[in-house]
Amino acid sequence: MTQRERFFLWVPICLGLGIIFYFSAPSEPRVLMSLIVWGLAGVAVFRCHRHKHILPLVMAFFLGVTGLMAAHIRTAWVMTPMIDAPIKFAMVTGTVAQVEDMGVKKGSRIILKDVSIEDIPPEQTPKKIRIRIRSESDLRAGQRIQTLASLNPPSGPVTPGAFDFRRAAFFEGIGAVGFAYRAPEILSTPEAEPLLSGLRNNIADQVYAHTRDPYAPIVNTFLTGQRSAIAEADNEAMRDSSLFHMLSISGMHVVMVAGGIFFIVRLCLALWPGAALYWPIKKIAAIAGLASAAFYVLMVGAEIPAVRALFMTGMVMVAIMLDRSPFSMRLVALAAILILLFAPESLMGVSFQMSFAAVAGLVAFFEGSRLFWAAWRRQAGILRKSILFLLGMIMTSIIAGTLTGLLALYHFQNFSLYGVLANMIAGPLMSVVVMPATIITYLSLPFGLEIWPLKTMEWGVSWILATAHWIAGLPGAVWHVPAWPPISLGLMSGGLIWAMVWKGRGKIFAIPVLVLAAITIIMHETPDIQISESGKVIGIMDQEARLWVSNRRADRFSSDAWMRRIGAEGDKPNVWPKEGRAEPIPMSCDPAGCRAEIKGHKVAFPRKPESIREDCSWADIMVTTLPVPKTCPVPKVVDMFDVRDKGSHGIWLTPDDVRILSASDVSGMRPWTKHATARKTD
Repeated sequence: MTQRERFFLWVPICLGLGIIFYFSAPSEPRVLMSLIVWGLAGVAVFRCHRHKHILPLVMAFFLGVTGLMAAHIRTAWVMTPMIDAPIKFAMVTGTVAQVEDMGVKKGSRIILKDVSIEDIPPEQTPKKIRIRIRSESDLRAGQRIQTLASLNPPSGPVTPGAFDFRRAAFFEGIGAVGFAYRAPEILSTPEAEPLLSGLRNNIADQVYAHTRDPYAPIVNTFLTGQRSAIAEADNEAMRDSSLFHMLSISGMHVVMVAGGIFFIVRLCLALWPGAALYWPIKKIAAIAGLASAAFYVLMVGAEIPAVRALFMTGMVMVAIMLDRSPFSMRLVALAAILILLFAPESLMGVSFQMSFAAVAGLVAFFEGSRLFWAAWRRQAGILRKSILFLLGMIMTSIIAGTLTGLLALYHFQNFSLYGVLANMIAGPLMSVVVMPATIITYLSLPFGLEIWPLKTMEWGVSWILATAHWIAGLPGAVWHVPAWPPISLGLMSGGLIWAMVWKGRGKIFAIPVLVLAAITIIMHETPDIQISESGKVIGIMDQEARLWVSNRRADRFSSDAWMRRIGAEGDKPNVWPKEGRAEPIPMSCDPAGCRAEIKGHKVAFPRKPESIREDCSWADIMVTTLPVPKTCPVPKVVDMFDVRDKGSHGIWLTPDDVRILSASDVSGMRPWTKHATARKTD
């Protein structure tokens, strides 16, 4: 009976398992087969409704297949062609859908829709493309433009199992990325700029007119959602201090806007005796709060994190309208169900995971300890209430910071050791100064009175940024760790979910699952050899767990990502010698290539075609960006064709074994990886 009350909380979990199965499948599940299984599972649920012992298992299976079907439908809905290979010169025509200012002297980044690309048939043309405009331009949403551009497919994982940028781009409808060689030619301009785009541009103009650098880009982020102009040093400080979530418009911002309007409307109506006595002012305030949250989400671009936050905020406001408790695990579960059904791909993203981990963790903690808080509030004076308020803030920061920090360790390989302190300082500034001033700015703009709330926002942002730089500069502010395998995230998430959802002594079973997660983290090994997706850089781990790369200048994104994944973010990798020896590997190089002996294996890295012939008679493993003839007797080869067709590669070595894994092996053959085909034999 105790667990029956919690059945609803397992619904999003079962949906999530089906979604994970869909995205983990090596090939696209067959739609017809999925429909048949889904139908049979539905029939089984109906037939087993009287068998209470097996009904939960049948229902769990049905919900899992429902999650898989939701992912199927979503993939078909967003389906977009993706270009197969780089296009060095392409005449591109499209309508500007979005413009992001990259900052002074950096130009802008635009998203084009209704695209046509020279020499590409319409049926093979992506729905959207993203290009960088390096020159100064005054582009506006709705304009039809033409430009000469260089296009590339969205990049895949930097190493097998890493974040798949290509999949993320697919679900945004983006099938190509690149840059423009010259300023675009404007073919047509609409008579009236789209309403929201016009408002954003007007707000941005006022922000940069009335606030100073480096605060103006951050102020503009809170008002329009465009954060690409923020200086990289400020981004790093916010990230290292665990305050970067403040720059990503999501739950905190939407809740503050909705809560602020809710409080203002309810206060104003309460001061009017007629309304206070005869009107449902609490429900009216909830409607106003929900409407303001929806407006804010539209203003900041309606990206998935903000829309998800609007779902959750909407559930809270609807609960208030229905006189139900707005804070419960059932409400969190309902919000998760809606998001998983309409945007199942968000489950695979860090934003969804962090936001729901924090919210679910906080609700579970305060639900479990409500008797303690209720007992201490009884007949509490000002001193005790102040202590309880401070304790509540501390526990909120610790719980939310720990849960999101664990996910940051998996996704970003770093953890801010002073994140709780940073959030305790910057959090009140955000909630008391910046976000209220954001609301007042919106209300003041029609009357031309926005300068004072903008100055207030600038003041609050200056202190938040100062806090970020101070915390980031403290000794040992950031803890860097090597990357975890996906199984560790699964076990850790499973253990934490079990502890939050299960009621009673059974929570103890979460402990062995979490211990097993820790064991998988400890046992995980970094590839001994890595090859980037472009093939321009190869990395080797030496005996002291340091990274050596073949080229530091080419494809720095990959080498920097590898450094982050070995827990050395911010450090520079060592570079192979052009000639001579690199003893820690050990490796010897000459202009024709390099040879190394790694864990008992002879590995050749030929740079020139003529050296391949010599290395074929010496090496056990050959890694090169050149084509290797099939007559080469080397047992294990990764060459130009493998990299071109399968993306980045990782090679794990033991004295008795060689394991080669490509990004294509992990990602499989999916709609977003169709250009990653089997090795060609041309």
